[in-house]
Amino acid sequence: MELEEIGRSGNFRGNNERQAGMEAGADDETSSCGTVPLGDMIQYLCAVAVAEQSHFTRAAQRLHLDQSAVSRHIHKLESRLGTRLFVRTPRGAELTEAGRVLIPFAERVLLAARTGESLTRSIARGEPERIEVAYAPQVDVRILARIRKLVVEAGFRTPVRFQSVAGERLSECLSDGTSHVAIGLLPSAEHIESRCIWREPLVVGLPVTHRLARRRAISPSHLSGEPAIQALGSPDSGVWGSICALLRGVGYPPSVTHHAHSATVALALAREGFGVAILKASELHLRPKGVLLRAFTEASLVVETGLLYAGGHRPRLVDDFISLASDLIPPDAATITDL
Repeated sequence: MELEEIGRSGNFRGNNERQAGMEAGADDETSSCGTVPLGDMIQYLCAVAVAEQSHFTRAAQRLHLDQSAVSRHIHKLESRLGTRLFVRTPRGAELTEAGRVLIPFAERVLLAARTGESLTRSIARGEPERIEVAYAPQVDVRILARIRKLVVEAGFRTPVRFQSVAGERLSECLSDGTSHVAIGLLPSAEHIESRCIWREPLVVGLPVTHRLARRRAISPSHLSGEPAIQALGSPDSGVWGSICALLRGVGYPPSVTHHAHSATVALALAREGFGVAILKASELHLRPKGVLLRAFTEASLVVETGLLYAGGHRPRLVDDFISLASDLIPPDAATITDL
């Protein structure tokens, strides 16, 4: 069973053959893929690429198309919608208000197509030689160790490899078939299915000189006005949005000053007085100098770690792994921080 770090770049992976076929068929507005005309598919592809690159030339290079082709497809899309999606600037291209509305929907159409291709290839290949499991850096590695122990004890006959990727790329790993299963904080993206495997309370990191440092547990309302440091997901992620909603509901609307890449960095910033660190209880083992980790008085402040996987057909071995790893939550809620 392997545990390794991998890097990923870009949301679009060029496929000259597929793009050439789409380019050739882009003008046939009567052709369709489900309920989406093929002409729309190539237009959506170009629009999303330009939005990501903020530049027509770079988008064309990413898609392995001529810039004139990308511009033509964008123009067709804008003409059909009756509005501008991009404004050209000296630095490239910027989305208009209409463009910002359209792009998320276009991304979902393209993601659905990529997911279908990936699942079709998996069926054609048969059972996988090994189970690829991506996990976010925010996931405590001891959870991975527990899953590995379950796999070994069950005599699971297929090798399992864990790969660390950025939390915001877990959905992409599942959609493009790079990973069969992912492990990350919940909630997941709308198009990804999930199953909670671990629950733990949120905790707060305070410098030892903080006015509340002598308290064993902190009421969230007592932190009102305090700047916050978080290491539980990207600023615009559903994970952090959900945590913010929980904190606001108990009287602490967090004003985030720093989004740290790790709990260690968040605690270091808290120690230096940049704010209070919002973390998971599993970070208690860090025991950093100059910082105290305190529980919240509100039992509702809980963060969940889940198994993530694409919907629809999956190889039987992948479903077996999901069922096995789903047994991770201990029956006694009092042990949720005892990894």
